[in-house]
Order: sequence, then structure tokens, then C-alpha cells
Amino acid sequence: MATDSSTDTSRTAAHTSEFSEFEEGDINLVSIWLKTDPVRWVAGAMAGIFAGAVTLVFAGLLASTHGMEFLFPAKIAAIPFMGNVATETGMHMGPIGLGILVHEVLCAVIGAVYAHFTGTNSFKPLLAAGLMWGIFSWVFICNLMSQSFTAIRALELPHNATFLSMLVFGVMLSSTGFFDRALRRGN
Repeated sequence: MATDSSTDTSRTAAHTSEFSEFEEGDINLVSIWLKTDPVRWVAGAMAGIFAGAVTLVFAGLLASTHGMEFLFPAKIAAIPFMGNVATETGMHMGPIGLGILVHEVLCAVIGAVYAHFTGTNSFKPLLAAGLMWGIFSWVFICNLMSQSFTAIRALELPHNATFLSMLVFGVMLSSTGFFDRALRRGN
């Protein structure tokens, strides 16, 4: 069956031009993602630090209800640097301090990246994106990255507790809008 190539070309050209331009109300995500906005990044880092602190408290409460130390979740982040000694029972300030530092730095970076990819200060879209971000963080951080450390994998952390903790983290990332407005108000 022969087809006229000029007809196919004109259909392709019409199809391409029909969808290549944005309609009114469309959001150009690429232009948002390529935008350089250091104030937004700082707001995201601040939201990440806040979300990380709330998540540590939440995870500490979960750990306490399951018979572990309240600061056990903070100690987990020190394992890659200190090994199994990081999770020894007791108020050992080295592992606790290092764990909180590592956790909060990671949360600040994740928050800055989250802020970069969310171009709004509206609460509902930030909340939805935060929930999605929390789920992705659970998949990539709790189930892939941290499992590459034998000492963390040996802890057999409960997936439901880590999932809930990451959802709390994602919800708290929606504070990016608050921090962004506060920083811009100060300028």
C-alpha cells in the first residue's frame, strides 16, 4: 500500500506545530526548572532543616513506642561514618551529634532541590508535591541508598515507620512557601 509522503509530512508538521506552543494557562515547567533563584533555594534549605527536625522528633516518638531510644533515629545517620558503634545504647553525644548533622545537611539539600522544582508558594500544590517528594525519598533514601550500608540494612528498620516518617518530612516541606515569603519580605 503506497502512501503519499507529502501528505504524511504535512500531517506531521501540522501535528508538531499544533502542540509545540503553550496554550493560555499552561505551565512551562522547563522554564521554571531552569530559573536561577538563590532566595528560593535558601527557603527550601530552611524548610528542609525544619522538616528534618520535625521528622526526627516524629521518628523518635515512633522509636520510643517500640522500645528504642528516642534519639535512635538520629544515630542511624551516623552509621556510614562510625559503623555499628553509632547505635550503642546510651547518650553518646558523638554519634547523636554527627547523626543530627548528617541528617539535617541531607534534609537541607533535599529541601533546596524540592524548592527549585516547585515554583509556587501556594499551600495545596506544595503539600501535594511534598507528599510525592516524601514517597520518592522513602523509595530512594530508605529503600535504596541507606540499604547499601550493611550496618543499616542489619537493623531491619520497619518499613511502615520509615514510610510514615518520610510522609511527615514531605508534608513539612510544604513550609517552603512560608520561608520563601519571609525571606522575600525581608529584602
